[in-house]
Amino acid sequence: MKRAFTLIELLVVIAIIAILAAILFPVFAQAKAAAKSTANLSNVKQDNLANIMYAGDYDDTFAPCNTGAYLTDETVNVTRAQLVQPYSKNWQIQRCPLDGNSTDSILQAGGTTQLQKEYNMGLRSHRGLNYFYICPLMDINGQAVFMPKSATSITRPAQTILTVDSVWDKNGTAPSGGGNWFVQAPSYWNSGTSYWFGAWAFTDNTSWFQFGGAYDYIKGKVSMSFVDGHAKSLPTTALWAGADPSNSSVVDQEKYLWGGHSN
Repeated sequence: MKRAFTLIELLVVIAIIAILAAILFPVFAQAKAAAKSTANLSNVKQDNLANIMYAGDYDDTFAPCNTGAYLTDETVNVTRAQLVQPYSKNWQIQRCPLDGNSTDSILQAGGTTQLQKEYNMGLRSHRGLNYFYICPLMDINGQAVFMPKSATSITRPAQTILTVDSVWDKNGTAPSGGGNWFVQAPSYWNSGTSYWFGAWAFTDNTSWFQFGGAYDYIKGKVSMSFVDGHAKSLPTTALWAGADPSNSSVVDQEKYLWGGHSN
């Protein structure tokens, strides 16, 4: 006599498979996100090493945010990501794997020549430079110029941010269009420079500038590099630790990670 599964038995097996899938799929998704977070932190570290090697060749001075004060033609304006590229020879480290918009078509949008494409990728690097303290925008003889600082001039290199995960724009609350080549401090301490884009849009979670252009692709954490060369992922709250973004002030110098500290 032939034996076969009954309809009820088949339905039970299908139900068990569905339950297992419902349990395992979130686990797989979490594992995939964790792997991308690790890859992103590695990218941050590699980019930081490129920054340090650049400084070693330029009298200990970091690469500027960009060589022109304002966005102009790519033939006269070069981004930091382009300047450090010879030291890494890898554009992938400028991207955050957790950003679904970090594709060539989006990052190179508007570029036709190779130079234009690289310039656009430099503008949309996820490695947002802490320009406010690392390469402030200064008024030199009536002209706005980015003036990169010497690494040895930073008094607390292990506690001063060099780059942070960044976002180019937001479509509502979701990131859209890759990263941004600079980020802005929530406030300033002991600084002779001024804000480029103004204070944070701290209470507006739809603004790309909510945290000065920084963005928590890891959901609750941001990956960042420091002047001394190390990199880590910290809670998003670390971005404004020791500061009050509502009035652009520093309230605790020991917790503040952006720079401008006294000796």
